[in-house]
Amino acid sequence: MNHPLEKYLGRVRRPSRYLGKELFSVVKEPDLVKLHFALAFPDLYEVGMSYLGMKILYHILNQLPEVWAERVFTPAPDMVQLLREQTLLLPSLESGRPLKEFDLIGFSLPYELGYTNVLNMLSLGGIPVWSRERNDGDPVVIAGGPCTFNPEPMSGFFDALVIGDGEEVIQEICSVFLNWKKTAADRQALLASLAELPGVYIPALYLKIKGGPDKNEVIQKRIIPDLNQAGYPAVSPLPFQQIIHDRLSVEIARGCTRGCRFCQAGVIYRPVRERSPEQVYTLIEEGLSHSGYAEATLLSLSSGDYTCLDQLLPALMERWERDKVALSLPSLRVDTLNSEVIEQIRRVRKTGFTIAPEAGTQRLRDVINKNVTEEEILQTAQAVFSLGWRVLKLYFMIGLPTETQEDLEGLVFLVKRIEKTVHKKGGRLDIHVALSPFIPKPHTPFQWASQLSMEESLARLNFIRGALNGKHIQVKWNDTRQSFLEGILSRGDQRLGPVIFNAFQKGAFLDAWGEHFSWEIWQKALEEEGVEPKILLQARSREHVFPWDFIQSGVDKDYLWSEYQKALTGRSTPDCRQGECQQCGVCQTFEVEPLIFDKFTIPSGGSFIVYPRESVKKFRLLLTKIGPSRFLGYLEWKEAIIRSFRRARLPLAYSQGFHPLPRLSFGQALPVGLSSLGEWIDVQISDWMNAGQIRKLLPKELFPGTEILDISEVPLNSHLPQNQACQYQVELGQREDLEEKIKGFLSSCEWLVEKPGKKTGPLNLRKLIRNLSQRSENSGNVIITWNLEPGMEGEIRPDLILKSVFNLSDTLIQGLNVIKSLAVESAERSP
Repeated sequence: MNHPLEKYLGRVRRPSRYLGKELFSVVKEPDLVKLHFALAFPDLYEVGMSYLGMKILYHILNQLPEVWAERVFTPAPDMVQLLREQTLLLPSLESGRPLKEFDLIGFSLPYELGYTNVLNMLSLGGIPVWSRERNDGDPVVIAGGPCTFNPEPMSGFFDALVIGDGEEVIQEICSVFLNWKKTAADRQALLASLAELPGVYIPALYLKIKGGPDKNEVIQKRIIPDLNQAGYPAVSPLPFQQIIHDRLSVEIARGCTRGCRFCQAGVIYRPVRERSPEQVYTLIEEGLSHSGYAEATLLSLSSGDYTCLDQLLPALMERWERDKVALSLPSLRVDTLNSEVIEQIRRVRKTGFTIAPEAGTQRLRDVINKNVTEEEILQTAQAVFSLGWRVLKLYFMIGLPTETQEDLEGLVFLVKRIEKTVHKKGGRLDIHVALSPFIPKPHTPFQWASQLSMEESLARLNFIRGALNGKHIQVKWNDTRQSFLEGILSRGDQRLGPVIFNAFQKGAFLDAWGEHFSWEIWQKALEEEGVEPKILLQARSREHVFPWDFIQSGVDKDYLWSEYQKALTGRSTPDCRQGECQQCGVCQTFEVEPLIFDKFTIPSGGSFIVYPRESVKKFRLLLTKIGPSRFLGYLEWKEAIIRSFRRARLPLAYSQGFHPLPRLSFGQALPVGLSSLGEWIDVQISDWMNAGQIRKLLPKELFPGTEILDISEVPLNSHLPQNQACQYQVELGQREDLEEKIKGFLSSCEWLVEKPGKKTGPLNLRKLIRNLSQRSENSGNVIITWNLEPGMEGEIRPDLILKSVFNLSDTLIQGLNVIKSLAVESAERSP
């Protein structure tokens, strides 16, 4: 069955967002499924597909025989308009099922600026936005993720919210739902059963019984004591388009005890639980082998703190360097870096280097408990430069508690000192400085602190930008209005629900994207609902009761207060892994302990082939680009093909230098939506292979719509065929004027058209188009066919001909499937 959006994909930008059909996406037989679960992410596809939590839940849920988890993302504005124009409901990617027809909808809430996207998705899916307006026939809408640690601003829109790790509780929710479904009880009975699950908050029941949560009602977070026993996907749906984090991600640890006082994740994910290095090694082996990715990330809040990193990293590089796979470690702390780690990272390609001093002076770094020194920062910058990096990114926060003008000047001095230190070594380093206004997040020692006003934040940011005006220093920052709104949404209570709804009704959408964000909408919504932002963001006293106090992260509130007091006096707190327990409370509350691994043994049984690569041959492949593949852009199709080759373990030849790339050549880019029955590509491969061996390694269909028609060896100095004669055909409906229009065109001496966006003179289509004709099908539809003069493929797009010769509208053209093929003489000329 075709996806309901497929016939409209030619009318939107980046149609691969809505295409589905990715490798490793899960499709089940609907009749065998008893629970339809929509995993919803409140942002665009390329953002949501980068979110690890969603991949984990997709894997776990689809392991359950009676459950089918499908994905749905926030559509871009052009798709929103199309859905409304066509009166279509927002569908899932896998089956095209409308959102309102699912049993359960689970939203991930990783950041507050996605809140209005949740409401937009529910509305586009035909579901009442407020939970109180849903009845027994509507889906149950739940949420999880970091933002649920203050669930109150969004509590009016969700039937249930999950606090903490989701791997186990998501299966328990499915079990409760399946049991409830057998009883035919009402919706309230289901919510009551869900409320009995640890870590699940049911706002409607709290409101009904208590008038809202109070200090006697506590929701404890869920926690997975051992990541090695929880489900984790070696492979996930493989996107066609380039997503934000377009690589294999393996979570090597969860939790961090460094104790940075501004960091919410460092509190809510405690204690530290490492994944065993053997499991990490195996997951990377399986993930890279099946996906074809050229980069893998070892993911955690502080990757450099992973106990076995010095053993695991060299083993991984030894295994994957020959395949030109790069490894990256985000969230590296300066004090965990050494030349050995940096050297391992650069063995294949330099994947970018970032240091996060957070503050410009040692005094302020002590306040926030960022236990790194200026000398450590300088030494790291020197090491990075000496090993070949020429761009260094630095992250700082502005508006931290107790920050003074001297701290701002210290930030400027530190950046300039880094530049000067590298310059003394005889080189140049481009420094990119990223600045973010501080936001006092719930469940952190700084939750009692105030947040700067937009005006004061902007003044401090402008001071830094003015002071760092060097040629090789770039300064960027987050929009202070977005940061101000994030602070409001993260610290608010249930009174913010009507504000969010008001902003949604006024058109707030994709607030995390600068081009779509409107502070004016939020200003009006706050004013109309009587909410004063400055009150929400002011400092709090020790006795203040926060809206999120009934959510128990496991870290005692008294401990957080003591950390806040230590911050105000500039006293630091050591990492409990490096010394004695700091009595934060989490291990005692959940009866767990930090889980670390200090030894690593390479798993046996992993076999790989070492190919000889002394010299190369060039092979020419003829491929189709039809069906789903026709909606892939040039770069998306190219990357999908490269990954197919890597999955098949073809011994590809690579370019030299710091960023080696496969030696492939592609022809002229096709317009998105145009089908092709013959596209040439060249690929260079180790010279011991022949065309027959390549055929055996590659599947006939690399991915949906891209099939191999021919493989042949060609000389190394040969080039892809040029000046090809191409034929095009398109099926139109029953139209009586086509024959007349064709006759008019063929009888003319010239047919001048202007190319959109081109300043060159008009083109004479009459001289460039040959064999324009039509034929009728049994259905009554008409097939239009024409040939283009050799070499004009990139100049004359099919839509230009259809619009000029046949007077078809853009909307009609965008819905057509135009098919390109190689003319007979062209195909015969090409090897």
